[in-house]
Amino acid sequence: MIALLIMDNRNIANLRVLVSLSEKALKHRVISLLEQDRGREAFEILKSRAEVKEYVPVGRKPRIKPEVTLFEDML
Repeated sequence: MIALLIMDNRNIANLRVLVSLSEKALKHRVISLLEQDRGREAFEILKSRAEVKEYVPVGRKPRIKPEVTLFEDML
């Protein structure tokens, strides 16, 4: 699973990080949480357990199309 996390950092607004989650159990857990409108928990799993693929500067598109995009401040 490839996800784009858009985080609201104190120093940098809209920090965009492309992450990859390869563990099947965690993928299913994240999908289940998103289906239950529990985006905050899914975001935390992705933030803590997923592998960072690239940082995406504002105004640029990620090289890999994400399956999911989560905005920290909207959860």
